[in-house]
Amino acid sequence: MARADQQAATVKTQEVKAALKTQQQRGGISPEHLLPVLEGIAVLWRVEASNRTTGKAATTPADGSVFGIYVGESACISGAVSSSRIWVNVNGHFPETGCIEPPAAH
Repeated sequence: MARADQQAATVKTQEVKAALKTQQQRGGISPEHLLPVLEGIAVLWRVEASNRTTGKAATTPADGSVFGIYVGESACISGAVSSSRIWVNVNGHFPETGCIEPPAAH
């Protein structure tokens, strides 16, 4: 991951966490609620959001959403939000899933 991309992603993580916390408090944790909020933060970067899943095959629906924000050419802000928890990480692209973290059993 390029240093400049990593630094840009790191700078934005607190803003992402704050926005997710607000959405969580409002009960708006579905991808449809998160996408416009995250796009407002990302501005020129691409954003993806989808429903959270669990299980070995990642097919069991779970509370909340997962998201990925593409930062520059090589970094991501990845994470998830549920009614009880918020995850936000800076990482590189995942080969199979881009900026959305692959299932744990992957």
